[in-house]
Amino acid sequence: MNYYKKYSFSYISVILILLSTILACSEGNHTEDLPPESTETVYDILVDVDSPKGTVSRLLMGFGTIYSFEKDEMWQNGQGMMPGMLKRFNTGILRYPGGALVNRYHWNNLNGEGWKDNWNPNYDTANDKDPREYMDVDEYMMNVQAIGAEPMLGINMGSGMRYNRVQDGIDEAVALVKYCEEQGYAVRYWYLDNEPYHDGANYKMTATEYAEQINLYVPAMKAVNPDIEIIVNWKHNITSQNSALITLIEAAGSHIDIVEVHWYWQWGESSFNLWKDNSPMSTKNKWYNGGSYAEEIKAFKPLMSSLGYPDIKLASNEWNIGPSASEASYPSKFESALMQSEMFSQYIDAGMHMACFWGAYWPLVEQGTNTVNRYLLDPTNDYSQNPSVTMFELFADAMGTEQVECRSMISDVYDIAMQDDVNDQLIIYVLNKKNSGESLPTGIKIKGYEIGTVNATSFVDIPEAENHLATTDVNVEEDRLILHLPQNSLTKIVVKR
Repeated sequence: MNYYKKYSFSYISVILILLSTILACSEGNHTEDLPPESTETVYDILVDVDSPKGTVSRLLMGFGTIYSFEKDEMWQNGQGMMPGMLKRFNTGILRYPGGALVNRYHWNNLNGEGWKDNWNPNYDTANDKDPREYMDVDEYMMNVQAIGAEPMLGINMGSGMRYNRVQDGIDEAVALVKYCEEQGYAVRYWYLDNEPYHDGANYKMTATEYAEQINLYVPAMKAVNPDIEIIVNWKHNITSQNSALITLIEAAGSHIDIVEVHWYWQWGESSFNLWKDNSPMSTKNKWYNGGSYAEEIKAFKPLMSSLGYPDIKLASNEWNIGPSASEASYPSKFESALMQSEMFSQYIDAGMHMACFWGAYWPLVEQGTNTVNRYLLDPTNDYSQNPSVTMFELFADAMGTEQVECRSMISDVYDIAMQDDVNDQLIIYVLNKKNSGESLPTGIKIKGYEIGTVNATSFVDIPEAENHLATTDVNVEEDRLILHLPQNSLTKIVVKR
């Protein structure tokens, strides 16, 4: 069936098209008006290859590790299951040693206990784990090199603050930078503590206290290697409730290269139905009145510029959907992956500099499906792969490509496009979360690119789709692609010249 119909030039046609355009753009994932090129042609999505938007950062495809959970058999010196999987993703960066445990981490005196600090005068060394049960710095660097990713190492500030040993903490950080230099480990990215504002931190800091520590640690570390980039972590408040972030930048901005925020969508309230009703997916929750992820990201640079630091970049080095209020309402494994794909699409769309998904797995399985479903691997089923693995594999080709203009007239559909010059192809991702009850007929107009062969693969939740992947038929009509997007799906379209 030919999806497109020809319309005669008439006053009624013009009015109808303008009204539909305004309505769709107000509901869809892009805010730009998208009038048709003429009143004779209607399309749903426009991809304009002649309008580049910048390079998709390879550092977006990042993942977090938890050093005390990373057993040798999972990694096998770069040859194990984890490095192989991360290499398939085209992983650009790997965060080590973890999240909250970094503020109890002592790289040259590891205990494998993670959240127990051996600087505590009452610490019992009898609890120390066998080194085969966790990953040290050298093993981490071996794995990073095998994957072909950038390393990112964490610095512990919490122990120094809690036990009145700040200078010892600085010395420990400087020793790690020196060790990496001596070993020939090219470590560019260093993150300072983790969620120091949080009640679960080893030492909870105000923005002013954190800035003071940054101003002590960074000059000492850069005296060893002036080329390192410093990542600091503060709350995700960008467009509102951002006074503490402003305080931090005003006090320590000269020592900061990247600010990382942690985004867990709808923490404690996550559900598939809520996601379907939230289009585009936004940061707004019971604590924060924010915009979509793309809007928050785009607001960051003007904020930094207004504070006199236009070169500070944004990262989200812990991100995922949050846990639900109950097991019954928590998204399935497939639903979790589909929801994650929208967060990742928005990161790409807005030009985020860096991101690390949290996390590969969480072996403390007593937390139930609130944890198991949203990670890469399922420790309750012999670390089998969750559908999130397939989702990230679909995005692997997008890393390092040139994003191009992609604008939609359809509500509840999120779309991005990029030109892959290395493989001479155009890649389009279309996420359909529309409550239509059936597949969605869609027309994609492509400007500035001669259409040759086209292949489309949809990530869907149907029994006959192996690994949740199914081929989607595409018809080509001159400069248009015509296809039916499956309900609740992410479709990857690859166009060759």
